[in-house]
Amino acid sequence: MKRICLIPITCAISLMGMLGCSAGVSNDARNYGHPTDKSEKKPVTVTMKSLGFDPKKLEIQVGDSVVWTNASRTTHTATSEDEGKTFNTDEIKPGESSKPVKFEKEGEFKYSCKIHGESMSGTIVVKPESKN
Repeated sequence: MKRICLIPITCAISLMGMLGCSAGVSNDARNYGHPTDKSEKKPVTVTMKSLGFDPKKLEIQVGDSVVWTNASRTTHTATSEDEGKTFNTDEIKPGESSKPVKFEKEGEFKYSCKIHGESMSGTIVVKPESKN
């Protein structure tokens, strides 16, 4: 009988210890490995349609990222006009998306689909980062 009484007491002490230990832990430590910076922007999406990009011309700020999502029935790419030196998504199959491409410099970046050529083209305009 005495052993049975110790089990609830041991459980209660363990629970109090767990609650006490976690009370002093910051949100950053509890979310280890997960972003806690709310200022990090989500990537802007450009949709690949039949033979075009939507939007065809996209304005973003320095530090923003772009993801291309293929909503068509054929494979596409988004490749900068400098033969992909600035960025190249490689082939994106229908229903899939590219990895985010981060734009670190101001400028106008023209691109096209390597598969479909200049008939499927777009422009990314990168403006200076806004000072809020």
